[in-house]
Amino acid sequence: MMMMYGLNGPLGWLAMILGVVVHIAFAVMVVLAAIWLFRSLFRGAEQYSGDRKAEAILKQRYANGENSLEDYQMMKKELA
Repeated sequence: MMMMYGLNGPLGWLAMILGVVVHIAFAVMVVLAAIWLFRSLFRGAEQYSGDRKAEAILKQRYANGENSLEDYQMMKKELA
């Protein structure tokens, strides 16, 4: 005679609850992976805006007379 495993089987309700927990955990991991991927892709844009900020500071210092023309050109070349 074949044994039928249902909710009255060896693990019963426990197996059903564990199945739901595993599915929810998998969904959470997929969402977290998507967030990580999104942030890592757009991290380069943040660094680019930092370069623009550095160039603006360099221009401001040159305009205030803190740097000579040679210093300004050398630093601008290093930023590029």
